[in-house]
Amino acid sequence: MVSCLLGVGLPALVNSTEARRARDAAEFLAGQFRLARQRAVLTGRHNAIVFEDLAGETGWRVCEDRDWDGVSREDIGAGVDRCEGPAQTLSLWFPQVRVAYAPGVPNLGGDIDAAPLRFGLARMAVFSPAGTSSSGTVAVLGEGGNQFMVRVAGVTGRTRVLRFDRGRRVWVE
Repeated sequence: MVSCLLGVGLPALVNSTEARRARDAAEFLAGQFRLARQRAVLTGRHNAIVFEDLAGETGWRVCEDRDWDGVSREDIGAGVDRCEGPAQTLSLWFPQVRVAYAPGVPNLGGDIDAAPLRFGLARMAVFSPAGTSSSGTVAVLGEGGNQFMVRVAGVTGRTRVLRFDRGRRVWVE
């Protein structure tokens, strides 16, 4: 009887834990966007989440404009725009979670095999002192195919976390 209950309940518990870890990772990343927006508004300087490739994973770091011309990779490389430490990955904070789409999961536009990071050619989300931002999305994939997305709206700088409902095949808040 006990082994039967464990056989049914344990997989559901494991998937629930995996889904929670993936959701926590997406919320953590959304928090990084919100913090960059808040800093831009409070300091009057553009702030950005700058994405980089780190050994096959997507990493990010928070950078601040220091010469009043916006955040740029050129200024970051020259040390003009200041960044808070080296780039970090989601898997550093949340094991088995990464920036990716599960096979067959569409983006919001319905495209399959879309890029999991969409923030223009510069690959950065820039927040202005007025609170606006460049718009884009980051797909967050956890173990068991648990799929989330962090979405930033450009005009408002609003950041949302969406979950992919595999049963209905739709993104939901």
